Amino acid sequence: MKIVAVYSVFNEEEYIAYSIRSVYDHVDKIIVLLGMAPWTKGDPRARELFPARDGTEALLDRLAKGDPKIMLHKGLWDTDVQQRQVGMEYCIEQGMDYYFLVDGDEVYRTDHLRAIREEIAQHPEVGTFHIKCTVLWRSFRYRIPYWGIKWIPWRIFKITRHRPFLGFQRPYRCQFIGPERTNSLGPRYLIPPHKAVFYHFSYARSEARMRLKIATCHDQHRLIKDWMERVWLAWPDNRSMKNLEQLDPEGLPEALYVEPSDLPEVMREHPYWQHEIIR
Repeated sequence: MKIVAVYSVFNEEEYIAYSIRSVYDHVDKIIVLLGMAPWTKGDPRARELFPARDGTEALLDRLAKGDPKIMLHKGLWDTDVQQRQVGMEYCIEQGMDYYFLVDGDEVYRTDHLRAIREEIAQHPEVGTFHIKCTVLWRSFRYRIPYWGIKWIPWRIFKITRHRPFLGFQRPYRCQFIGPERTNSLGPRYLIPPHKAVFYHFSYARSEARMRLKIATCHDQHRLIKDWMERVWLAWPDNRSMKNLEQLDPEGLPEALYVEPSDLPEVMREHPYWQHEIIR
């Protein structure tokens, strides 16, 4: 059972190293697809408006140097689907069994990763595994727990190579058909959240990085007007604020204060660990 963690990233120096470290011992290969410019699907002008790159490339060069487990591929992609499909093609060519989609701001606990591998082994018929997440908000100490989040991420895809047709096994090629969806054959299955979730740090960023994330979002047409000013920047002065998400407000109903003791151990080394609010 060969599992490959595949990252599709642009500017992710805040969390990418911590994410890779969190999954490193629990996957057979790590593929990092580094975009050298933003996607243009959401805004054709994105590369003109945001040409600057942060330190992600240098950081990944250091991680991948001399480590055969980490494959770093740099390129330009117009959409997330195109970028992720490059990783799928590599998985197919190398005879891998499962594509594990990990974003550059997602971090896992060791015990949860063990449970995920056990669930995969126990359910060989499953084509797509869903994993719920806990969303960190403006800090490592505030979060929207998994049970309050509408989003049910698609995260692990079985790489199917053949399918039955009229009594014969026909070749079948797995591919991405949406930002987080593939045509993998078999039923979908939610790994029970009491066994495994992941920690999503997308909203635990500095203001400058949050603005960049919004500006390069591929769902520009769906973003709520003035969300940054009315919600994200205003929240520290009104921490009981409800409906926080910038696409579907009720998707993130409320951020609660939670001691960070359950976070993956690797996050204790992060410079934001001591911050009550990340500015």
